[in-house]
Amino acid sequence: MDHIIISAFGSDRPGIVSHLTGAITSHGGNIEESRMVKLGTDFTTMIFVSVSTEWTESLTVALNGIQDLQITVQKTSPFSIDATIPQCEIHLSGADNEGLVHKVAERLAEKGINIEEMETGTENAPISGTILFTMTARVSHPELDTPRLENDMNELADKLGVRITIN
Repeated sequence: MDHIIISAFGSDRPGIVSHLTGAITSHGGNIEESRMVKLGTDFTTMIFVSVSTEWTESLTVALNGIQDLQITVQKTSPFSIDATIPQCEIHLSGADNEGLVHKVAERLAEKGINIEEMETGTENAPISGTILFTMTARVSHPELDTPRLENDMNELADKLGVRITIN
């Protein structure tokens, strides 16, 4: 059994997901996890698939035959959740400024904290209508000290002029 990650992107249009999933299922593949989103005018997806080793190559050929999509197929290993590694969520909101994600990611990297998942976006503030930047990240570290992380993130939030909370 092979485990692969399929990355695909291209101009958004109806049928992209149908074409991708059709190729996967017709080659005996099983979608175990995926992320799909429209960014700007493009559609992008990452799909974690398990597939019989004898079907991996023909699945790759079929995927690359889908028109107007840039596709990458990468072999990987199955993911297993280690429930003993502490995790928490970081939420950031504030005025949209360059470098917010980098500064948070840099601070986490300095502490050896792994970003498991991150989502960012912008939205209109409810009263003023100004653009707010939002970020949610799930992070982990074998010796995660949540109170210390909260202090570090509060210090960073003060410097950046944003609000950061830890759950």
